Amino acid sequence: MDKYHEYIFEIDKKSEERLIDYFIEKNFNSYYIENDIENSKNYLRIYFKEGFEDKEMLEFLSKFNGKLISNIKIEEKQWLEQWIKSIKVFEFIEGVWVNPFEDKIVEKPGLVLNVIPGSAFGTGLHITTKLAAKFLKEIDCEDKRVLDVGTGSGILSVLSKKLGAKYVCALDYDPLAVEKAKETFKINNVDVDIRQSDLLSAIDENERFDILVSNIVAEVLIDLMKDPKFNKILATKANVVFSGIIDSKEKVLLDQAKRNKLELKRRLEDGSWVSLWFQKKI
Repeated sequence: MDKYHEYIFEIDKKSEERLIDYFIEKNFNSYYIENDIENSKNYLRIYFKEGFEDKEMLEFLSKFNGKLISNIKIEEKQWLEQWIKSIKVFEFIEGVWVNPFEDKIVEKPGLVLNVIPGSAFGTGLHITTKLAAKFLKEIDCEDKRVLDVGTGSGILSVLSKKLGAKYVCALDYDPLAVEKAKETFKINNVDVDIRQSDLLSAIDENERFDILVSNIVAEVLIDLMKDPKFNKILATKANVVFSGIIDSKEKVLLDQAKRNKLELKRRLEDGSWVSLWFQKKI
């Protein structure tokens, strides 16, 4: 079994969102935050596989008013056991619940998304994912063909299927993410076509999608729109949901969307993060 270094920092409650923003920019998932209400203290636990410690990240945390209080080696099983103790079923967005327990059946009003222990923290359920999920819930997914570019944990693909999509194709460049997404689809009992792909490389230009959703950083979303296949694979009046956009990058992304003849329908923001819903012009 793999061994990990566990670092525990005491942090200021006000620092949480900025830290999460930092981790999503670094595409770093192996962390969780504990709130000790009784003692009014907040702790950040981060994990590095033995031999793969990120010195730059540790230096950032030490300068970010993070007080290192523990640094130990643990096995993966211990890490997951500690994390599971800190989690619970919660409402992800209105009417959509997340269940992080493999052996627990949850009955809630609305939809329930099952996630794998160890994947329900970090970018998997970051605010950018929530913003994209809100748009998917508002868009009519019933009997639609959906493309999820950069699926990560697969949570948005699962939501699309549970909202009634007849076909969902999920793409990710990272083979480990592909395997994790397959597990997510299995425990949710949904049929999703998952492919390892560098953006649209695994998509045939003759395929057509009614909805495209992508929760990646703005620079990659711009590259996605520049792909010659992008406009070809969008069906007439297709809906496009982009999330993961830092507000300072919004204008340059909107400029590219205009060149792709995408009409802005709605905009959501939370802190410095922006999500945009477009529709393909006829």
